[in-house]
Amino acid sequence: MGSVEARLARNEVMFRSINERIRELALRFQEIESETVAFVCECADETCVERVQMTAAQYDELRAIPARFVVIPGHEATPLVEKVLFRTNEFSIVRKIGLAGEIARELSAPQ
Repeated sequence: MGSVEARLARNEVMFRSINERIRELALRFQEIESETVAFVCECADETCVERVQMTAAQYDELRAIPARFVVIPGHEATPLVEKVLFRTNEFSIVRKIGLAGEIARELSAPQ
């Protein structure tokens, strides 16, 4: 698993695990479900510190498919590893494809 695609997928899954904890805490402390939460960009850049504003419900919908990730516009990886499914001014939803998709699904599976 030393390929570029594998490294990119592992980085994004790492950010996803951070976002799952943010979501858990937001649901515990948030009083209004429609309030947005500052999730971290799930791009492949391990040094990225950008934030993506979305509701917990939006994040849950995105997360329902393990190969989908949320990134800020401009942080999409090459078409070799992902395809942009949806884009707004605030965020893009991407789907991992090929080896990167397989790794994302494998690493996202419940242990």
